[in-house]
Amino acid sequence: MDTKLIPPKIIELLERNGALKFDDLYKRVKKFNSDFNENDLNNQLMKMEIQGLVKVYRIPRGKRRVELA
Repeated sequence: MDTKLIPPKIIELLERNGALKFDDLYKRVKKFNSDFNENDLNNQLMKMEIQGLVKVYRIPRGKRRVELA
């Protein structure tokens, strides 16, 4: 798996769709790269959040919302 391709794909999806719930973002990234799992997405989002590219918010019922910073 080439993880260098994932952050641009996440940014592209968020630009096209606005903010997404974590589950929806995971499903769309999974279509792009089938051997990608939720832990990989969590790690990528954490790195991207540290870099200031995205923001991840907790919303009720244990869900998360991801949007561009």
